[in-house]
Amino acid sequence: MTAPSLPALPAPPATLVADAAVLSRYGEVLVQAMAPRAAGVGAYEDDPRSGLVEALSRLALALQAGNPARLRRQTSWWGRLLGRDVERQVDADALQAQCAVLLLDAQAHARRLGAVVEAGTHAAAADLHDAQALERWAEAGTALAAGLPIDAQGTLQQRVVHLRTLASLKRVQAGQTQLLQAQVAALLDHFQRIAEVLVPAWQQAIRASGTRTHARQNEQAAQLLGQIRAEVAAAQARLP
Repeated sequence: MTAPSLPALPAPPATLVADAAVLSRYGEVLVQAMAPRAAGVGAYEDDPRSGLVEALSRLALALQAGNPARLRRQTSWWGRLLGRDVERQVDADALQAQCAVLLLDAQAHARRLGAVVEAGTHAAAADLHDAQALERWAEAGTALAAGLPIDAQGTLQQRVVHLRTLASLKRVQAGQTQLLQAQVAALLDHFQRIAEVLVPAWQQAIRASGTRTHARQNEQAAQLLGQIRAEVAAAQARLP
């Protein structure tokens, strides 16, 4: 992924006059230049991470339809008493014929998450870009204040403090975005391993189960299914 191209922001002035009206708006032109980008950051009504994990959970359940004993072992004794193992088997049977569709659904959620990653990369870069510009203006304001009368210095210092606060908030926001990026990237890694490695290997083992190596292939399919479930569990653990 290439680094996002960010527009140049206004540079701080080289000189200032001791005008309270001017000094009270110091840095305002910079903040206004950042506002369109801040307003343009999109938000999702639902969490695409949950959609991907749910799709993977349904896929894992569908793959287990041919192994009722495994489904039964995954249900607690109380759940078996209440017939929940039977309910899970019915759900798995209903989903089994939709394995290909479920995988496509998971892929659609993964693509959506990929778009979130790309948007987040741009947002974090923009926040850091803004923070650096705010800090430059604050440093310039501090230097320019030395040549102003005392009362004018106080007015300018208030704006400098405000700009430094905004810069700190921008850096915090960028850090939070980067943390989310790391979580989403790990979730996509789980999906990729399931979709590109484990599911194809499981399908191959199932197709080969009718040969003379029936028992060995069944064991391999069961092991792969266990790995798929482990990847889904790891993905679920990454949800907030």
